[in-house]
Amino acid sequence: MKNIMTIVKKELRRFFTDRRMVASLILPGIIIFALYSIMGSFMGRQMSVEEDYKYEIVIVNYDNNLDPYFAFLDSEHFSITYINNTDDTNLTKLEDKELDLYVVYPNNFYQESLNYDSSVDGVGNSPIVKIYHNSSKIESAAAYNIYLSGLSYYQETISEKFRVNIGKEKFDLITDESMTIQIITMLVPFLLITFLFIGAMGISIESIAGEKERGTIATILATPIKRNELALGKIIALSILALISAASSFTGLMLSIPRLMSGINLDLSIYGPVEYLLLLFVIISTVLVYVVLVSIASAYAKNIKEANSFAAILSILNMAVGVTSMAGISSKNIVVYLIPIYNSTQVISAILSLEVNIINLLVTTFVNLGIVGIGVFLLTKMFNSEKVMFNS
Repeated sequence: MKNIMTIVKKELRRFFTDRRMVASLILPGIIIFALYSIMGSFMGRQMSVEEDYKYEIVIVNYDNNLDPYFAFLDSEHFSITYINNTDDTNLTKLEDKELDLYVVYPNNFYQESLNYDSSVDGVGNSPIVKIYHNSSKIESAAAYNIYLSGLSYYQETISEKFRVNIGKEKFDLITDESMTIQIITMLVPFLLITFLFIGAMGISIESIAGEKERGTIATILATPIKRNELALGKIIALSILALISAASSFTGLMLSIPRLMSGINLDLSIYGPVEYLLLLFVIISTVLVYVVLVSIASAYAKNIKEANSFAAILSILNMAVGVTSMAGISSKNIVVYLIPIYNSTQVISAILSLEVNIINLLVTTFVNLGIVGIGVFLLTKMFNSEKVMFNS
């Protein structure tokens, strides 16, 4: 145990005395928070209309009998010009984004719509309203939807065959909790395991392949220390560092999600200490798997460049597994929890869905620790092999 702790202290001292390495552990979370916050703010501005914006609308052949259906078009937010004849210059203004909406009613629209009988005239003879807009301009797209709602209200009123979801009653009964779970489970598991792998990859490659490239691995192997103690010491130290990096990324991610999803009521208070502790439990076992896998690839590689090539393949496979979690649904089949990494994504999804199954969690943990044990055994064998360690 003493030799293991010596290796752990050596590795930690080497990282924490190098400012650049310390920055590489902490900066990911800060960058994620800043980047996602900026993205959320930018997308929010792009998808919303300023409160004091005044829509410019031109309407042809308007009938005042329609006023009750467009009472919401107040003069404070809408500047409406009424004309009696079509004017193609308005289409040009729409293209140039100088106008938000150009509405053309047919002559006698109001009376014809009231008198229309589909059994006599056929569908093709119903009066047609043309609503021109420019969807590349957010305000024009918004004006189109606003005006269309008034026409839809009029259409439903005169048909009266049936009406759907009319009134102020809330028809979509999704709760803030359900919406939060839906969004979080689609995003977080994939992003989290990606960050975990990236953190493990960065430090594990440098720790073993870097020492092989610099020639310092020979000095370590020459010391009177068992190879399994060396392997276990490195795994523990690298896992601690990878967890710090993952904690930084996870914190930045969770803090930035409300800003990234601006305009959506997310209630992150639904997650309490129990959920975060369970997540930490899964994260630790997953990080250990990542560190072992990347360490084996790093030990097998001749130099850092080759180790990065091996790690890139593992990264692609990891992302492919992570994408499966974006469905936001965790499997109830215990067999899937026997598959390393995939089991972690499923358990993380279940925890964030507030539907975690303790048996599946324990199976995942035991499988991951089993993989770590096999990995430490293989890494020990590699440290004992001069062919692998000295590329002979």
